[in-house]
Amino acid sequence: MKKLDVENFKTSQILLLLLIIIFLLPFIYTLTTKLEFFDFSNTGEIGDTIGGITAPFINGLSAILVFLAFKAQIRANEIFKNQEQSRNILDQIKIIQEDKLNIEEVIHFMTNSPNYLAAPLEITILNRLNKITYFTSEIRLAYELIENHSGDKDFVYRKLFYLYVIRYKDLITNLEIELKKIIKHLHDDYEFNVAELLLEMEYIHRNLIDVNKYKTTANIV
Repeated sequence: MKKLDVENFKTSQILLLLLIIIFLLPFIYTLTTKLEFFDFSNTGEIGDTIGGITAPFINGLSAILVFLAFKAQIRANEIFKNQEQSRNILDQIKIIQEDKLNIEEVIHFMTNSPNYLAAPLEITILNRLNKITYFTSEIRLAYELIENHSGDKDFVYRKLFYLYVIRYKDLITNLEIELKKIIKHLHDDYEFNVAELLLEMEYIHRNLIDVNKYKTTANIV
């Protein structure tokens, strides 16, 4: 917000300076000075004089209008971009919140039955692992969208952070503990999938750790 205020202040200064110069030009052109070389008041070419007086005014005014239009377009593009990014982030958070995979039930099962991973491959167990990995990657995607957001990150980050902490953090942490306990006894069929899942979990824990991560002085005021 302060950055925007500074930009507006600078723009106002530039416009004010241009307006002052433009309004002074006609007086300068018609001013009788002590130096004959700079005396524009005694010109015999009335048309040229009028044209010379009005041209800078018109050109300057045109330049101001073009500048304002260009600046307004840039600002409009920035606003649209930020709104689109915010909408994408909120849509991604909604996917996590709705939990159409019933991921809580899947995580509970895997947390309470880690010994399945020490046995040869079972498709149902592999599918459960893949569901959890997919779900954690959805959380990761939401975070990365926030990280790349060019607007205010604090609101959308807090929304994701509290959803994760309230609903999923304990579930994911408990499963991570159980997976690490059995890591030495994993069957070869599950090694890659479990390693991939653990990487996703560690990424989430590392980046969704501080609710004030994107909080600034402007957010507090």
